[in-house]
Amino acid sequence: MISVVKLFMKSGQMFVRGPTVTKPERDIERVYANPVGDFQRDAMLYCQEKWGEKPLSMDARGMSDGTLRFFAILTALLTRPRRSQIIIEEVDNGLHPSRSQLLLNTLRDLGREREIDVLVTTHNPSLLDELGPEMVPFVIIAHRHETKGYSQLTLLEDVKGLPKLMSYGKIGKISSEGKLEEA
Repeated sequence: MISVVKLFMKSGQMFVRGPTVTKPERDIERVYANPVGDFQRDAMLYCQEKWGEKPLSMDARGMSDGTLRFFAILTALLTRPRRSQIIIEEVDNGLHPSRSQLLLNTLRDLGREREIDVLVTTHNPSLLDELGPEMVPFVIIAHRHETKGYSQLTLLEDVKGLPKLMSYGKIGKISSEGKLEEA
């Protein structure tokens, strides 16, 4: 079961508040950073998980690339000024596909709460499949001009025959099958 991530910063540390983030591995109870190095100017990220009766702590060196990327995205969203914009290239790189919905919910919820416009790119059909129909007006596809070869951007809702395309399945499915390019 996955619940919504609620994090807050206090004294330079990031903490989980409200429900914990439940993942197939374990429940993350606390994420924090401590100063390290000769001059205490660098920081080491730590994660504390519930593991049976005892908490298990690990530093960033023991975390997966996907976990570190997820925490980096959360940190960026929590530290951006309100009413600003953030652009995240290949937002889901390194993340397990089962985390797609958690990632999208987190981006949507924190973006809305902090009034941050969130722009992301992906090539991942699994992440695209997690987008509901309410997101169609916000999806832009990049494709090559058919005669001149340069890249161009088109709103998904402006694609000819979109309702028929969507009858074939979710956005990720029609994208991975090349149906968007054929339209």
